[in-house]
Amino acid sequence: MSGAFVAHAQTFQRSENEVEAHFCISFYFLRLPVSCQGLTPGQQSEDNADNDTREARKTTPPPSSTAKSDSSKPAILQEENLMQLLADAITYRSSLSDISIVLKCGAKVNASVKVTFGNEVEAELAHSVSILPRRCRHRLSRRLRRGLRPLHYAVYADYVECVRLLIDQGADVNITDDIGYTPIHLCARKGNIASMKILIEHGARVDFFTGDEDVDENSKALGYLTIEPLNLAIENNHVDCLRLLLESGARPDHRYFMGYEINLVPLEHLECLEILLQYGADPNVFNRCGMTPLMKACRQQKLQAARLLLTYGALVDLQSPPRFEQKTALHYAVTSGNLAVVHVLLRHGASPARPPDYKYAALHAAVLCDRPDICEMLIRWGAQVDEVTDECTTPLMLACGTRGLCRQVELVQLLLDKGADPNAHSEFVTYTAPYLSALPEYLRTITADADQKVVHLLLQHGARVHFRVSASHIRVTDPFGILSYVQYIRNNDNIFELLAQAGALFDVDAIRSSNSLTSWQKQVLLRLAANPRELKHLVRLKLHTILRPNFPHLVEALPLPAIMRNFLVYH
Repeated sequence: MSGAFVAHAQTFQRSENEVEAHFCISFYFLRLPVSCQGLTPGQQSEDNADNDTREARKTTPPPSSTAKSDSSKPAILQEENLMQLLADAITYRSSLSDISIVLKCGAKVNASVKVTFGNEVEAELAHSVSILPRRCRHRLSRRLRRGLRPLHYAVYADYVECVRLLIDQGADVNITDDIGYTPIHLCARKGNIASMKILIEHGARVDFFTGDEDVDENSKALGYLTIEPLNLAIENNHVDCLRLLLESGARPDHRYFMGYEINLVPLEHLECLEILLQYGADPNVFNRCGMTPLMKACRQQKLQAARLLLTYGALVDLQSPPRFEQKTALHYAVTSGNLAVVHVLLRHGASPARPPDYKYAALHAAVLCDRPDICEMLIRWGAQVDEVTDECTTPLMLACGTRGLCRQVELVQLLLDKGADPNAHSEFVTYTAPYLSALPEYLRTITADADQKVVHLLLQHGARVHFRVSASHIRVTDPFGILSYVQYIRNNDNIFELLAQAGALFDVDAIRSSNSLTSWQKQVLLRLAANPRELKHLVRLKLHTILRPNFPHLVEALPLPAIMRNFLVYH
């Protein structure tokens, strides 16, 4: 490469100073690493083998000629190549004296460094750009150039002495590349605190996303095209840079398209989050998805972040805006399934009741998530076991009427033991939620063999059994009717006999006209319907009405023989 530079020197007439500068650059370039010169190690060996020829050429004075224009200068003295040389020198941390030589030879501290990839790649890129639509060519060309300045290279390498040199030579500390990044953006991203301090000392802006300050139009426009240095420091967990930016006047409450600064903090960066809160960031602002930082922490199961936000004043019962689902942080904690986060929220006063204008209480959400442990904790902290949704569905109705619950028996057992009413129901038909009482809901939603334990639990706690049609298409006719759903247990005679034994009402006409019952089932039901029920069964039904909730536990305390107690609870 340097031989080519000397060949140019022989071709053109120059003054004595120009030739001296040219040789200085050539010698300097030879001291750069191979990758800076664009040579492979093999090429470098060949070039070194011809050192004698180079030295001979260096001592040959160039012929005199008239002054040439910039375009007639040798390649090394053209601005584009000088800027590349300066960038390489900074990147590989060459001495300040060498960098000063390049600057004296014409490299400009505020000029952009064009990114080049070698002749073959450039030709291929040029061809690719030429076949693109016209509106895309300019964008791609800009991205290939990028517009990085020498100061960008210096701060990226955290070459502090070079940063000072460039600033002393007139480098603009607020100069931007083609996508709007200033040197301080790179410091924040890389965590280069030393270079950042120098930039701030020399007037670098730390805030760009401003709309009310008296700033020039370019800076104001820039704020809406780039993110803040503060955001880059937080994203990369550079605590010292974050603190320095805030101490230097950076605002902690910038608003971006996706939310405020605090909404974008990675919650594993706890120290960054706390520093932001200490400098006045509001922990109760919503992001574009309608979530506060506390809701986000609960959803992502970040226990320490949730505790930190609560310590700094996060509102535990704040709801999402009306255009979202209006959940609270407790709902996000329940659906994430983290018992510890749920406990922290409850300890800080979170209400387990159904919030205004939202369909579920936290207990409903826990049932749908198949989490009896969370259900138990919510009930212990005051959740109403029979609280209804906006469609009048209780948690027990959800537990019995939701398909796919792996821990359904545990849920039903827990809710009944805590006093859930097995006969609660809605007054109207819905197509999106359970509306019948618990037993019909269970029978109509079973996808495999019915679990006799669930049926037995419901009967023990007083579930009514009517062999009637439960509902028409538009209204509920009998919320306790199971006649339409007996077909789902036709292969389980034990459950059918248990239900028949517990039956209180029988619709003879409906039984006779039913196409879903087997002949044997019809015979059993018609026989029961034709004869008065036994007195002991009628007494059992009456006691179920009087002694509730927790009928099985109350029966154990009655002064009755064991055989009678077993009869009352369908043992």
